[in-house]
Amino acid sequence: MSMPIAQALHAIVGEIGLLSGEDVSARSCDPFRNVPPRGGLIVRPASTAELSAVMALCSARGQAVVAHGGRTGVSGGAYAGESEIVVSLERMRAVLEISPEGPLAVVEAGASVEALQQAAAAQGLFYPVDLGSKGSATIGGTIATNAGGNRVLRWGMTRQNLLGVEAVLADGTVVSSMNRLLKNNMGYALKDILCGSEGTLGIITRAVLRLVPQPSSQDVAFVSVTDHAALVALLARARRLPTLSAFEVMWPDYYDLVAASDTGRRPVPPGTGPCVLVESMGYHPESDRRQFEEFLFDAGENGLIADAVLAESGKQVAELWRVREAAEVIVRAMSPFVSFDISLGVADIEPFLPRVRDALLQRFGILRTATFGHLGDNNIHIAAYVGPDTAALESEVEAVVFGVLRGYDGAITAEHGIGQHKRVFLPAHKHTGEMEMMRRLRDALDPDRLLNRDVLF
Repeated sequence: MSMPIAQALHAIVGEIGLLSGEDVSARSCDPFRNVPPRGGLIVRPASTAELSAVMALCSARGQAVVAHGGRTGVSGGAYAGESEIVVSLERMRAVLEISPEGPLAVVEAGASVEALQQAAAAQGLFYPVDLGSKGSATIGGTIATNAGGNRVLRWGMTRQNLLGVEAVLADGTVVSSMNRLLKNNMGYALKDILCGSEGTLGIITRAVLRLVPQPSSQDVAFVSVTDHAALVALLARARRLPTLSAFEVMWPDYYDLVAASDTGRRPVPPGTGPCVLVESMGYHPESDRRQFEEFLFDAGENGLIADAVLAESGKQVAELWRVREAAEVIVRAMSPFVSFDISLGVADIEPFLPRVRDALLQRFGILRTATFGHLGDNNIHIAAYVGPDTAALESEVEAVVFGVLRGYDGAITAEHGIGQHKRVFLPAHKHTGEMEMMRRLRDALDPDRLLNRDVLF
């Protein structure tokens, strides 16, 4: 008779590698809600070899697993049911190499984004994927979800910064594709297949990531505009800046909320139109600053800017970014709410936002929203509150928003992923051939659906 699975896992990862009881129930699978894993076990391998042995055991036993990184995702990808155990990469968090010659980094999947950024900065380098949750979000999790963040406009999503990857498949097979070359055309790009797969094809263990030289200039302005036409025109002018790194928009429902909070985040008076944080990062401080100031002057002369604040120090840069990264203000003022990270064309945003608000108000009778996002890369975030029962009505709220979005050929997620929360909506927004190809790929690599079985589809 085979030994109980907890005992068998203990034999692989040891005492420190296996958690149960209160060590499991005290954790949450969601950053905004208390949702503990329900399966009662968290296994924490310390190496790729240990994870391979864990997955081989789970495959032989038909044991379903849910992979955990930093558990910062808001799409339910980390939720674990009673019949599932959690595999956490938290003991595999080393930054193994920073190569200035590459320039690249080799990192274990459990390392945080911030840890990689700090290690790179110590050698004059920069990892440009930047998130509000970078202190907790892990490299493996950001690869699994193809995370975006604040500087996609300049350096792209995680996929654009990924050179190579190592992963363990559902049956324990180790796939090591740790490419370090910019140009490598030898067959399928396995890194691109695993990136964005949300843990359904394999569990990422290590990665090779592109770095860039640490920028020596960072110019930031916080401006308000009068209306959507001015906003779009300002974006068009900002795109002429060769060093443009961020164009973060805060609509009045977001900015008025933050400006009225007790956090001191009020760089310009509220009550006009949208507000924008514009950032430029480059390598020639004097000329970069001059170009940035010329951009602001030109925009003001053409009536695109109602008010503006230009950061004069690193401290002021951080203060302006704090206005944009005010998630805790929204959580405190609006919880419970349903969060969205949709993507749609810039030209469609103006008609979409009032239409979706009207649809929500008509359906629920109560509505409060906070709208912000990375306009330059089509990504809009909406937090929607429809009353004290918002959490229970989440799927209905999503159905309304995604129903309107279909009319604009948008994407129901731009960077957070499908997870478990949005899986029911995915087929309506993907071509049937795309869905079939994804199913065939998943069935080939994990025929028993042991990996994140309720994620994606």
